[in-house]
Amino acid sequence: MLPIYPDGAVLPGLGFNVKWSPLFFNMPTQTSATGADIDVGLADTPLHNFELTYEFLRDRGPDGAVTLEFKTMMGFFLQLGGTVGRFAFKNVDDHKVSKQLVGTGDGATTSFTLVRTFGAQGYFGTEPVGIVDQTQPFRVYVGNSPTPLTSSQYTLNSTTPCEQTVTLSVAPTAGQPVQVDMSYFYYCKFRDNTYTFEKFMDRLWLLNKIDIHSCRPAA
Repeated sequence: MLPIYPDGAVLPGLGFNVKWSPLFFNMPTQTSATGADIDVGLADTPLHNFELTYEFLRDRGPDGAVTLEFKTMMGFFLQLGGTVGRFAFKNVDDHKVSKQLVGTGDGATTSFTLVRTFGAQGYFGTEPVGIVDQTQPFRVYVGNSPTPLTSSQYTLNSTTPCEQTVTLSVAPTAGQPVQVDMSYFYYCKFRDNTYTFEKFMDRLWLLNKIDIHSCRPAA
């Protein structure tokens, strides 16, 4: 399992001014002789950038282990080695789905990529999840049954981030939906090799900006 980015319970100084920026990789717009724009996409799904601000990170020394937030955040960055390391990041606004459609049976297919659909009011995007959170319930439903499969009826394959799959022991018949309940992390890295921690009072630090960038499979 990859290291898990410290969440708000561990670092309560996280500010609410979180920025979330989906990023599509498209070729630069070309204009034809008729004036029409020509746009070509290089990937079906976006990557995601997150910008976080920590208003305080406490550091009370060896006699105050419950508030070693500065050392926790600095230590995590040092452990990852800047942009080199990869980690699991919980986006609190997108980390769990229920009865998520991951495929439709055809009588032969048994393996389905785990995806999540995000949106509302008929507007949505579907992308592979980064890493399944196996500390939380994982359930698989086939057809319209309200009862999930038993764990002996499927295999969760979570070795490769962004290529998480579930393989059923029996192929669903044609037209049967395959749905899952699951929690998940984004597969991420730091965008930069340096961040500035500012000490503004005795044993109190802040971190004005830290950038997190999601990654492609095996990247």
